[in-house]
Amino acid sequence: MTRLFSALALLALVGCAMWPTSSAPLGDKELLRNSSLARAAFDGGDIVKAVGLYEKALNRARAMDAAMEIGNAAYNLALCQFILGQLDQASASLAEAKAAFKRGGSIPADALLLEATVAQRQGRPEQALSLADEALSASPDENDRFQVALLKGTIACEQGDAVRAKSDLSEALKHETASSPLLAAKERLIGNILLLEKNPAQAAAAFDRAAALLQEAKRYRDMELDLRRAAEAYRQAGDAERADERLMRANRSLTAQGQESQ
Repeated sequence: MTRLFSALALLALVGCAMWPTSSAPLGDKELLRNSSLARAAFDGGDIVKAVGLYEKALNRARAMDAAMEIGNAAYNLALCQFILGQLDQASASLAEAKAAFKRGGSIPADALLLEATVAQRQGRPEQALSLADEALSASPDENDRFQVALLKGTIACEQGDAVRAKSDLSEALKHETASSPLLAAKERLIGNILLLEKNPAQAAAAFDRAAALLQEAKRYRDMELDLRRAAEAYRQAGDAERADERLMRANRSLTAQGQESQ
């Protein structure tokens, strides 16, 4: 039986957290320090550490009652929680972020895209598609358009519609991006389409490319998942040697992640 893999990569593999100019008072060193340390942890691939630091930044922003700072911290916390697979927590953080952004003027496309991706992962495709279209209306950004097309393609794959998924992939390729996590998401979508087309060997190669891009982006948790996807696809293709090697690499990555988070 063919197994498809969700594009955790959209925002999860995307890694495009918003880093807007801080509106915090220049003298508020606590908020600025925690936000800077959180971003450094995120960029370094230590998502667990980033969560703790964003929680501290969010608590400080709440104490200041600074709408944009609450929105930024809550959004980035939601992104980290999403990457860790904590979907319910990410939803709660996103609700707070959206309320704060709305109070500050408008809801950024990034927040809508993350909410759409969470909805897709939670099995709510219609809501995900509606939020994705709302995000497109809010932003002409090439990365956002690339991401929305990938999200739609992922949902099409989950619904077994390879033709629609290939059309969405073609739409994504009309937009340029330099984001390694987004490019990894593209490779994952290609792999899922190839699985639908009963071509597991080429699907495995696509998952391998996704894993390499994620390693470059220091997204080790997601790299591990793509190595497991590649292993399963290689096994479907009858290539036990490559399947076992990918599983060994995934297990080594998982061990390293556990050591880093201690």
